Parts: sequence; C-alpha cells; structure tokens
Amino acid sequence: MNNDPDRPIFSFAIVADSHLTEEENLNFEGGDDYGSKLAALYDDLIARVNAMSPAFVVHLGDITDPVPVSPEFADSAQAFHSASDIFDMPYYLVPGNHDIGEKLHSALPNINDKVSITKRAIKKYEQHFGRHRYSFEHEGCLFLVINTMLLNSGLEEEQEQWEWLEKTLHGNGGKRVFVFAHYPLYLSASDEPDFYDNIDEPARSRLIDLLQHYKTEGYYAGHVHNFFYNYLNGMHQFALPSTGIIRTDYMEFFRTPPTREMGSFDPAKLGFFWVDVYPDRHVPHMIRSSNKRSYRTHSWNSVGASVTLDLRMPWCDEVDIPSAWGLEIFERKEVRNDYPLAAIWEMGITDLRIPVSDLLNPRVSNRVKELMALGHRFTIVMMGPPNEERRAALADHAAGIKAIEVVALFEQWLEFAVPLKELRQLSDFEVFLHAVRPEVEGWTTHHGMHADLTDEVDWVLSQTDLADAVDGFVFGIRRDTSPIDGYAAVRRCLSGTNYKALLHVPCVDMFWAAMSNDEAAKDEEFARIAEAVLLARASPDMSIVIDNFVELDRGYCSCRGLVDRLYNPKDGSRAITTLNTLLPQRLGNLTIKETTGDRVISAESDGGIVLLISSNSSPTCRLEDHFSDELAAKQGTLIDLVTGDEIATSLCEVIAKRTKEETPQLPVLLFLDD
Repeated sequence: MNNDPDRPIFSFAIVADSHLTEEENLNFEGGDDYGSKLAALYDDLIARVNAMSPAFVVHLGDITDPVPVSPEFADSAQAFHSASDIFDMPYYLVPGNHDIGEKLHSALPNINDKVSITKRAIKKYEQHFGRHRYSFEHEGCLFLVINTMLLNSGLEEEQEQWEWLEKTLHGNGGKRVFVFAHYPLYLSASDEPDFYDNIDEPARSRLIDLLQHYKTEGYYAGHVHNFFYNYLNGMHQFALPSTGIIRTDYMEFFRTPPTREMGSFDPAKLGFFWVDVYPDRHVPHMIRSSNKRSYRTHSWNSVGASVTLDLRMPWCDEVDIPSAWGLEIFERKEVRNDYPLAAIWEMGITDLRIPVSDLLNPRVSNRVKELMALGHRFTIVMMGPPNEERRAALADHAAGIKAIEVVALFEQWLEFAVPLKELRQLSDFEVFLHAVRPEVEGWTTHHGMHADLTDEVDWVLSQTDLADAVDGFVFGIRRDTSPIDGYAAVRRCLSGTNYKALLHVPCVDMFWAAMSNDEAAKDEEFARIAEAVLLARASPDMSIVIDNFVELDRGYCSCRGLVDRLYNPKDGSRAITTLNTLLPQRLGNLTIKETTGDRVISAESDGGIVLLISSNSSPTCRLEDHFSDELAAKQGTLIDLVTGDEIATSLCEVIAKRTKEETPQLPVLLFLDD
C-alpha cells in the first residue's frame, strides 16, 4: 500500500441525480432540446470520468425520473443502463426517492403505493437496479450504501437495515468508513427542523450517533441538486450537485436574477465529485461541467503560502428557501448557502479575512470553528480595541486566528497603545494597526498606511509607545502600484525595525457605473491578482490580502471579482486555481524587468525558473527589452492561467507574439526547467 501522505492511495468518482427517462434513451440519438441537453451532459460526464480512470464510480440516486409505479420505470432504467455501460470501471448505485419511492413526510403520514416507499417499490428497484443496501471494500476502506427512504417508514425493511448497518460496522472495526446515501443527514445544522431535503428525526440522530461511534470519515448524499458541506466531529458530510438539473428553489440563495431556464440550468453548478483518498485523509473535488482543466487544487491540500481572501461579501448567509411546489409551501426553510465555500476551496485558499462580528454571531461562529478544524486560518478585523465581549470571542477562536487588524484613525493610535499591549501579551496571534482615512465626502477609499506618505510613516515609526503594543501595520497597495512594487516599498519603510507588515491589495474602487465594462480595468484587476498570488508564494513572511472575491456591480464601488454573484468562477478565480495548483511550493529571488509591452516577473524554484508575464499598462521610464540569450532562447512550458492550456515555447517567442497583439494580453505563466 502507498504510505506517501502526499500521494493518493486511490481515487473514485461520485455522481448524483441524473434523472434519465425513457425519452433520454432516444435523445442520445437526438430528440427534444431539454432532453438532449441532459443526455449530452451525462454522456460528457461519462467520457470525462473514463478519461480520469477512477477506481470506481458511485451514483447517489434519482437515477431515473419516473417513480417505480410509473409504466415508464422499466424503460427508463434500461435507458440508464445503456448509457452507463460505457463506464470502464465498476459503478455502484444508491436508491433515490425517484427510484424507490418518497420518504414519509408530515404531508404524507401513511405508506402510499403511488408515492412513498413500499415493499413493492423496493422489489421493483432491486429488479431493475440491484440491491437497495449493501457494502463493498477497496484498499482497506469500507463503503456502505444505505436506503435513506426507509428511515422512519416503519417497514420491516427499515429494522433489517438498522441491524445490518450496526452488524457491518461492528464487524469492520478499524476500517475507514464512507457512507453513500440519497438524503443528506441535514443541510445546515444537525438540529434543524425536519423538511423534504433532510433525514427526519428520530432516525437522523440515531444514524449520526451510530456513524460517529464508528468514526465514519465521509457521508455523501444527493437529492438537493446543490452543493452543501457540514463537518461533525471528524465526519465530512457533502451534498452533491446534479449531473444535469439544478433545483431552482435554491436559486433564492443569490442576490441576482436566476440563470437560464429560470435557474434550472447552469453548467458551473452541474457536475460530479472526484475524491482522492490519502493514507490519512480524503479530499473531495467538485468538478464542474464548465471546467475542462485536467488539474485541480483544494484548500485541504494546500501547499506553500498563498493570499488571504477578504470575505467582504456574505460568505455564510442563511436564506429562507420558499418552494412553489411540493410539500413545503407552509413552513420556513432556513438553509445556509455553501457556494462561497465551494469557490474558496476550488481556488486552494486557506487564509480568510472576516469582521469580528462574524465571531459574535453564534451560527457563523460555529462555522468558523468548523473551518478552523479543517486548517483554515482567519484574520479578524475590528474598529478599535476589543471590548470584553469581543475579547471573549477572540479567545474562543484563538486556535485558528492568524492575526487581528485594529482599525482606527491615526489620532486614536496612541490612546489605543495600552489596551493593545495587554491584548498582545494575552494572545498568540499577531496584532496590526490599520489606518483609516475619511475621504471623498466621508467615503473611505484607501486602506492602511502608504509607503509613499513618508510623513505618516516617519511619525508612526517614531512612536515608541507602539513598539510593545502591536506587531506591525497594515499597508494598502493603491491601484496605481503593483503588488510587488508596493511590497518592496513597504520593506524599505520598515527596514531596521522589528515591525511586520500586512499588505492589503484592493481591487474594489470608486468606479462609476459607466466604467463597469472597462476592459482595461478588468485586465488590470486580473494582473494584480496573479502578481499578488506569486508574491504571496515567494514571501511567506508577509500576509497579503486580496479584496475582490465577489463582483460588485451596484452602488458607488465596483470590481470585476474572482467569482460572479452566483459564486461561479470567473477568470480571476480560474487564475488563482491555476497558480495555486502549478506554482512550486517555494519561490525566491523575485526580479522584475519592464519591457516596452510587458512586465516580466521571474522567480527561482528548486525545479527551475518561473516567469509571470503581464501587459505593461504604465511602463516606467527604465525599459529593458533585452534578455540574456540563454534565458530568452530556453525552451519551457507556457500556461494559460484561465484555461490551463499548455504549449512548448521560449521567452523570446512569447514576448514576440504578445508584442504583435494590438490589445493588452492577460497574464501568462512560463516555466523554464533546469
């Protein structure tokens, strides 16, 4: 067995909610537009999974659309098998409510042969799809397939499943355990009310207690057609997106109009999971239908330093999900939006910046602690020194706090010195002062100190009372300064002192609505992101915060954002994913050369030289168009940061091609191997 902690033992794929119908079988040959779309998506999914060669594939249910009593059930099952026979590896099926009947619900209190799970429905499922509960093993791991529609049903098959589950877990003590089900245990909280999209009590608590007793590592479910994650005492619980259809009621998560087809179709929210199983953990990747890159990263697998992401926009929102259909038009259903988390993990970012008020909200505080347990670190921002309530909140979360920023006007800094000194002595996290300036009729447009404002810097460094009060200061890198140039200036400012710096690289700015589609600003924002990520990897001693997670498209301030308002990846997000995946763990010796058309940043690694090449939108007066012959002609690999496409080329060829372009080009990454 492989014992290398950095290399998976094996990998497997999980799909959910394909909802293929009898008509879908025909639509592989051509048919109505919607059916053809579902069939084409599933066909593409199979091809992608086959190319990735997992050990096996699991389908989490709602395999077909018609219910077991429907006359189309048998033909729909055959349509699925015809499509899925293309898989090159074993695939395992989990029953869903469309395949075996609905769970009992308050609006459906009795077993109903036309709607709910019944003995007859179980027999029909097993006739067409196989066993409705079973286990299998792979590489010392135990995988359990359970029928969650049985829970709370009172059918004798429910008790048989409980007995089988307890016996199987007891008989496989010491094995790593993964559970595949259709219904999630819950969506946002283990004590949330019963509703259509979770497992009702009392079965929920009984199942949680049983799985936790045997230290279950992962619980994977479908049904909701959307992404959810929960962490409960070591067990990771995921709800997966569908292969082809979005549950449109969950579009209420977003402060934006729905996507095409009233929100039921969005390729960025469709797809499957790829799970890498390591000797000591497993890492699940959400593979979006819209993402064709062959590589992936995840915050759980992060190596090397990276940027800190400012969560300015809501990242842990709880939204009332009203349904215009089904069984839940009479109750509130408060559910947390986990798509921000999915976007963060997809970029491989571990460090996050949040306001202290997040720690004071019990619901958000619990989420912060869950993420801290997964390795996320937080920078906490607050206005002025913490009061007693805030100090208690900081102490309660201290294990995962990287630093705190105390925001204040310059004239308040000296009066805050004593309380900040006490705070610093009582905590292990670092304390930074963050200057704030009221400007533009009250708008605060610039964050932190600025290296070019020498009078401010000289005054701060002359205040001996601050030396024991804080670890350092927040410096803002204005839009007219590149991150690396700003970093160099800050290092010069603090040279000869013991102070540290925290760099704030904003892309949010005072753009009027007429400028919202300015391509030059978009390219500039993209270049700042790429340079900040490279700088963070090369400068692990300094925290670098980027502030443009979600696009801002209203109000006075705007930015293009790493993700859109549906938390779907945009070019900036794709660039960070590429950089965090491909950059070497250690970089050093950053150098910059400004050419007539491009800004070339080089960094050395153990494996060779890494070059980030971006357009030189405001070249300095000192241009260096000549590179050494050895460097210019050396062959390497050019990476498109957005698509991940690779080509073999040299630096001189890249520069020559970019020079011929009439418009500025997006940054690219060039690897020159030793």
